[in-house]
Amino acid sequence: MRRTESGLSLVETMISLAIVGLLVGGATMGIRTLLKSDLRGTASRLAGAIRYSYDRAISTGAYYRLHFDLDGQSYKLERSETRVLLSRDKERAGRDGRGLDQDQLAEQELQEQERRAGTIGLPPELTPPPSPRRPRFELFRDTSLPEVKLKKVRILDIYTPRQPEPYTSGHAYLHFFPDGHTERAVIHLGTDPADDDQYTLLVHGLTGRVEVKPGRIEASAGFDTLDDAGQRRTER
Repeated sequence: MRRTESGLSLVETMISLAIVGLLVGGATMGIRTLLKSDLRGTASRLAGAIRYSYDRAISTGAYYRLHFDLDGQSYKLERSETRVLLSRDKERAGRDGRGLDQDQLAEQELQEQERRAGTIGLPPELTPPPSPRRPRFELFRDTSLPEVKLKKVRILDIYTPRQPEPYTSGHAYLHFFPDGHTERAVIHLGTDPADDDQYTLLVHGLTGRVEVKPGRIEASAGFDTLDDAGQRRTER
């Protein structure tokens, strides 16, 4: 029996739409599965980088820091041979969720100190005292931990006790000391701040241990003033 009308019937149209829906749904689930796998892998690699940095500080007796560029979404390991004292001044660390470039601040302070030293005609009692120099960090080149540039997965924010708030842009730093300590930190990774698919890295200061947990976990009460053992934290 020949068709008298062209085109698809209602049933055929519904079947076609159902097939398209299944294909789109399957593709979406596949993409989300890949993103979750990528997110989990990125979190694990960052945890490994933190642990590696902690071990390097102990084994070499030098000071290290992971330098996070939140605008460029990258992180790298840097090293200093001189003693590192972290500032208590949170205002100089950054504000409004944006961390300041500490290397740029150090250069500005050095230029200001040189300008003061060049002041002529002032008696010694009126000459401003030199400011303590910030430690100079150099890029630590090691094939075990090259500079890492993130792609799909992003570092959403980083928080340490020295910061006035979590940083979502600018620069952030995580320091490691040769006596076996690091800064406590809470780091969130994901593809979008509004997406529930996130991972949280909890860095323990006394041991350098890193917990990698699915979901978003905020800093606990007393994070700014207490260490991992519940004791009042001392500044470095």
